Amino acid sequence: MKDIYELLNDIDVDVTEFEEMEVTKLEIAKVKKSLKKSMNEKKKLKGLKKNLLAASIIVCFSAATVGLTFPAYAKNIPGINDIFRYFDNDRLAFINGTNENKSNATAEKQTGLYHDYKKYSSDINMTKESNGTKITIKEAVFDGKTVSITFSIESEQDLGEQATIFSPKIDGMNGTAGTSKISKIDKNKYVGILTMSNLEDKKLDRANIKWAIDHIQIDKQTSIKGDWPFAFSVKAVDSKVQENQGSAEKNGVKVNIEEITSTPMSFTVYYNQEVSELVSNIWDGVLVDLEIKDNLGNTYSGEDNGGVGDNYNVNLSKTFGKLDGKASKLMITPHVTFIDYNSSNHASVQITNDGPKEIPLPEKPGRGKQEFKLKDIIIEIK
Repeated sequence: MKDIYELLNDIDVDVTEFEEMEVTKLEIAKVKKSLKKSMNEKKKLKGLKKNLLAASIIVCFSAATVGLTFPAYAKNIPGINDIFRYFDNDRLAFINGTNENKSNATAEKQTGLYHDYKKYSSDINMTKESNGTKITIKEAVFDGKTVSITFSIESEQDLGEQATIFSPKIDGMNGTAGTSKISKIDKNKYVGILTMSNLEDKKLDRANIKWAIDHIQIDKQTSIKGDWPFAFSVKAVDSKVQENQGSAEKNGVKVNIEEITSTPMSFTVYYNQEVSELVSNIWDGVLVDLEIKDNLGNTYSGEDNGGVGDNYNVNLSKTFGKLDGKASKLMITPHVTFIDYNSSNHASVQITNDGPKEIPLPEKPGRGKQEFKLKDIIIEIK
């Protein structure tokens, strides 16, 4: 597959074929971010040379941008008009380029975890404004157990680089875990994505979401208070649930694959980790991540949804890109890390009447960290 520069150079330019198209500041920010990263990579520098002339076609944007579209080739250039794909970052072929020797199936996985999310999402477009800050819920996708929500923030003040918003409540979900990301795209303008997963053995036809945001956390000490109440409902997309009994065990750690939920745009693996008392007496924490390949040679990139439990025994889930419809088998490799807590990777505080009180780090005989893999867990796709 050709990269973006080769595609542009193949075009027989005819100015009469150009048509003007307005683009948003989000799209401008995404293009700038993508190009900056791609031009910093050494492997890209070799191929630029005279191709820079073609590349300049897509970097010459102004604040009130009017862009150019290529009718015959636009479909070959990954879109940047939705927040889901904004957070795919270096998964996009637009950033990384592609290897012509790779199979089409493998190349498709490079388009990113969120490549098809907008296609199956529900438009929400609800806006609330409070204390000089406006929050807009853009889109949401629900597969029966995991919901992903995109949003934007516009504020009269700078929210910095670590802004966070706490999770909503979803009717019927009692044991949940999730992650969120917020990225600055312009002065005092941000976009974000939040994912929540139901870790109970329960699938819903609809997610009824109540998100009563009362503050935005800027850093550990600073927050913006306000009132941004949202309530909306998202119907679950079609999905298939496969329960599994696969597991692997080594060095006092056991990983159990509990369930795989597949949708038209992704699949989510629900699993848990069990840690022996011997390990918990030596190490402060245990982390388990999953690497997944199929029998066709595809490798799937994924995003952790968080987990519920203590530092050792945890129920977790992780969402991966679209499953190849021709695959009949998944090879799941658990990667285990034993860790020691220190001032750079862990901190705990207790809230008291006299204010926050730091909790001393535990002292255990483990040193640094230790990493290893468990044997592959083979899952037959039904």
